[in-house]
Amino acid sequence: MEHGRSSIGDLEFPLTRSELVRRIGPPLQRRRFRRTRAAVVLSTVVALVATVVGGVFGWPHLVCGTGLQQIEGECVGVNDGSYSFEADLEWLTSRIHSMNTEVEELAASRDDVEAFRIVMMTSFSLDGSADLSEEQIVRAVEGTYVALMRQNGFAETGSGVEVVAEGSRIFQLYLANEGSVQQGTDAVVDDLESMVDDDIPLSVVIGKSSTTTETEAVARELSELGIPMVAGSSTSTTINNVHSPGLIRAAPNNEDFAAALRDHLDRRAESDQEPARGLLLADENEADTFSLDLADQFRRYLDPYLVQNSLTFQGSAGSENTTVYFDHIANEICANPGTNSVFFAGRFSDLGTFLRSLELRGCRAESGVPITVYSIELGLLPDMIRSYSGTECEPADDDSAGEHYRLVQASAFDPSWLEEGAWSPEGFDDYEAAVTTTVRAETESTSVPEDFYSGYSLIYYDAATIAARATLLGFEASDESTLAASVRNHLFRVTREPTGSGHLDYLEELEGRGAGRHIPILSSDCSVDADPFRTPDVPYNELYPDLAN
Repeated sequence: MEHGRSSIGDLEFPLTRSELVRRIGPPLQRRRFRRTRAAVVLSTVVALVATVVGGVFGWPHLVCGTGLQQIEGECVGVNDGSYSFEADLEWLTSRIHSMNTEVEELAASRDDVEAFRIVMMTSFSLDGSADLSEEQIVRAVEGTYVALMRQNGFAETGSGVEVVAEGSRIFQLYLANEGSVQQGTDAVVDDLESMVDDDIPLSVVIGKSSTTTETEAVARELSELGIPMVAGSSTSTTINNVHSPGLIRAAPNNEDFAAALRDHLDRRAESDQEPARGLLLADENEADTFSLDLADQFRRYLDPYLVQNSLTFQGSAGSENTTVYFDHIANEICANPGTNSVFFAGRFSDLGTFLRSLELRGCRAESGVPITVYSIELGLLPDMIRSYSGTECEPADDDSAGEHYRLVQASAFDPSWLEEGAWSPEGFDDYEAAVTTTVRAETESTSVPEDFYSGYSLIYYDAATIAARATLLGFEASDESTLAASVRNHLFRVTREPTGSGHLDYLEELEGRGAGRHIPILSSDCSVDADPFRTPDVPYNELYPDLAN
């Protein structure tokens, strides 16, 4: 008997055909059987491996939705609004998705309609792990959406939109999530690069929100790719058109804020019996470009009001908001009664912690008045908001916490602008009406004065308005192979542009900052500076010849 073959007496019944072939079939048939079985095993293994690999590499995309992937537990990338990122954003992203769908359908069905895509890039983490608060993120998206709805001429989105006029130029808004610790920036940049040649082409990026070394790197990458950028709430002067050609900004930069405080202090020094004498309290976190730059601007512009010594701390930016302790710093400040001011160069989250330490210590200057803390923010700082009731500023009671310090801030927004009949920048009333009309149906939307206080709705409304205008100028010229590159060539043709903050001008010699923006000076004791600083259309060294180079 051939080796490896069984006699028929060894077989068990009932028999399958494959068992008969394997046991007593001819050699050729048994070889074919073995090959077939090996092929089945191999295909099964391949299928299992493919399933595992697909799960590892495909699952991050499947769980997040169109254009997104999961990195470090967050869905990052560029999306059309069909994914909400956070449950509290769903009411707003669903409206954005509806607007984008309408724009796509109109552009596809009508030859006289041109559509363009603007992308807003920020962190959409509302759980507190990002440097921005939930309020700031929501209001930023809201302001951007409202501005483009207005540009499109669309009506309330609850039941669709109006048909646009002949020859219309309309816009989509896509949302780019960089992640709470900016872990998705590479994926976002890749996505943006791929959009410049889409049927609805990318024209401008609005962003980013927080100024770090990563922000600077992304600005340079987009510049190298020929994609223009309107900086939103990034205020560091290191984000500019010199380092990243093709970038202009919507918000004031740190130099604007420092110059506004200098102007305020100079005017106060003419009448105050005790001019400001303060120390610089600076965040030395190397990853926080914003704070480092703000400290430099304070040193440069506020030198006449600074004492020689300064204090530093390690801020929380980029460390998921780790608490910073200021007790020893408050003690040191209070040990020097000759100092009546502190110039705080850091983020608002750390400022709140510092103010609580100062409040508990309760120190005063030689004159017996509370220490004055100077800082900057786009809207009202949390400790400033507590001094307001609605739109009216109420002086603090004698026994209240406000007695322990006085907070003065340079801002891009003044709550008095909301009061009926009060002075406000040209265009602000139209902005306020557009916001309250477009999103009034949602309880989460801007509906009461306090909802405007963060300033982010206004800044991003302005940014989207500027981005839309730059897009139209670039489209009219069409002097490059892509719309984005053409827009980049014509950013400085945006002049006297009506926004919610007035008419803004962009001049190349100003490195991308906007001229014509108002910067009010607000105080927690309600002594608001009635004459807001206005950003000039000339370089600052022409106004302050004493500035250090």
